[in-house]
Amino acid sequence: MTSTFHGLETSKRALFVNTTSMQTLGQNIANANTEGYTRQRVNTSATNPIWAMGFTKSSSPGQLGTGVQVDSIKRVRDSYLDTQYRRENQDLGSWQVLNTTFSAIQGIVNEPSENGLSKVMDNFWNAWETLNRDPSLLSARVAVSGAGVNFADTLKHVSESLNNLSKDVNANIDKKVLEANNLIDNIAQLNLAIRKNEALGDNANDYRDQRDLLVDKLSSIADITVTEGADGMYSITAAGVNVIDGEAVTPLTSDAAQTATSGQLKGYTQSLQEVQKIRDQLNGMVKTLVTGTAKVTLDNGYVTPKDMTALNDVTLKDGSIITAGNTIPQGSVIASKMEIEVDGFNGLHELGYGLSDPATAGIPFFVTSDGGDFSIDNIQVNPEIVKDTNKIAASSKYETVGGVNKTIRGNSDIANALAGLRDNVFKFPDSLTSLSQGTTDDYFRAMTGDLGIRASNTERNFNNQQNMTDSLQISRQEVSGVSMDEEMSDMIRFQQAYNAAARAMTTVDEMLDRIINNMGVVGR
Repeated sequence: MTSTFHGLETSKRALFVNTTSMQTLGQNIANANTEGYTRQRVNTSATNPIWAMGFTKSSSPGQLGTGVQVDSIKRVRDSYLDTQYRRENQDLGSWQVLNTTFSAIQGIVNEPSENGLSKVMDNFWNAWETLNRDPSLLSARVAVSGAGVNFADTLKHVSESLNNLSKDVNANIDKKVLEANNLIDNIAQLNLAIRKNEALGDNANDYRDQRDLLVDKLSSIADITVTEGADGMYSITAAGVNVIDGEAVTPLTSDAAQTATSGQLKGYTQSLQEVQKIRDQLNGMVKTLVTGTAKVTLDNGYVTPKDMTALNDVTLKDGSIITAGNTIPQGSVIASKMEIEVDGFNGLHELGYGLSDPATAGIPFFVTSDGGDFSIDNIQVNPEIVKDTNKIAASSKYETVGGVNKTIRGNSDIANALAGLRDNVFKFPDSLTSLSQGTTDDYFRAMTGDLGIRASNTERNFNNQQNMTDSLQISRQEVSGVSMDEEMSDMIRFQQAYNAAARAMTTVDEMLDRIINNMGVVGR
C-alpha cells in the first residue's frame, strides 16, 4: 500500500539529487583552470519501486516509483587517451632535451660565422702563405706564431665549452632523478590515500586527479608502464625499475639514465653521446693534422737534417743516386725532386731550418700540455717558438760560411710545403664523419654538415612530437576538461529540475493539508 507521504519522499529525493548535482557542478566551475583537474559527473538511477517481485502482489496496477538516488560521483576520463598521451610525452621529453643540446653544441661550434673555428683555421693557413712570400720578415713570423696560438686557444675554448656542457647535462641527470623520486614518493602516498578512501565505497576523484597529474610529469622524465590494481593502487615501472608497487617504493638512481628508453633521462644520455661525438671528431681532425701521414715533395737543393727515406729515386749533388726506399744520409744535398712521407704538420716542420745560427733542424711546431696524444684539450704552440720566432722552420736549405752552417734566409720551401698542407688529402679515422679522407677544411665542413643535419632532424622530430602530444592533450581535454558552456547549460537544467521538485513537494503538501486540516468538517 502506498504511503501517505510517498509524494513528499519522492520530491525530497529529487531535491537532494539535484542539490548534489549543483554542488558537483560548482566544483567543476571552481577548478576549471586547475592543472590536472578532471570534470566530475553525478551518476543517478531510479530507486526501487514500492512493489518488488515476490509471492504476493498488490492489487494496484503497475509498479509505483519511489524517486531517484545518487549512485556515484565519478570523473569523466578516458584511460586509453591517458596511455597514449604518456607514451608520446615520453618521446617528447627525450627529443626536447636533445634539441636543446644540439642548439648548445651549434652555439659552441659557431659555424658558419666570422668568429668560428673555420675562420681561425683560415687565418692560420694565410699566415703561412704570408711567411712563404718573405720568410725573413719578422712580422710574418710573429703572425704565424700568433695564428697558431689563436688556433690552439680556440680549440681549447671549444673543449672547455663542451666540458661545461657535459657537466651541465650530468648535473641535470641528477636533478631529474631527484625530481622523479619526489614524484614517485608522492604517487605512493596518494596510492595509500586512494585505497583508504575507496575502501569505504567512495570515489577518491580529487586524489586520483593529483596522482594522474604526477604520473604525467613522471612520463616526461623516463619511460613508464602503469597498471592499476583492484584496490585502485598504481604499480609503475620507470626506466626498467619497478619504482612503485602499491605503497612500496624503489627510488631511481643516476644509472636510470642508462636504462631509460625514452624521456628526458634518455635525452640526457643521448646528449652526452653527441657532445662526445663532436669532441672525437675535433680530436680526430687535430691529431690527423699534426701527426697524420702526408706526402710532400721537396725541390732540389734541400739539405737533409737527418737520415731520410724517399718514395722515389733521388739524385744527390755529388751525382750519386739513392733508389726509392733506401736511406739518404744526413746532410745530403738533393739535386732532384724528392717525395717523402711525413708525420703531419709537425713532421714537416721538423724537416726545415729556422734562422738560428748555426742552422739547426726544426722542432715540433705543436706540442701537448700533458705529454699525451694531440687533442683539443692539450694542443698548444711549442713554447720555444712562442719565445723565439726564429725557430719557425721556413727554409729547406743552408750554406756553410766560414765553417758554420747558416740558413738561407730567403728560402721558404718548407713554409711553402707547410702552407700546402691545407690542400693535402689526409686519411681521417673511420666512422667519425661522412668523410674518411680529404683536406682538413673538407673534414671540418663535413663535421659541421653532419652536425647541422642531426640538429635539423632532431628539431623536426621535436616539433612533430610536440604537435602529436598537444593533439592528444587536446583530445584529453575534450573528454576530461571543464567546458564552461556545458556547465552553464547543466546549471540551468539542474536548477529547473530542483525548482520543479520543490514545486511538486509544495503541491503534495497542499494536497495533504486539504486532507488533514480541511476534510471531515461538513455538518459542524
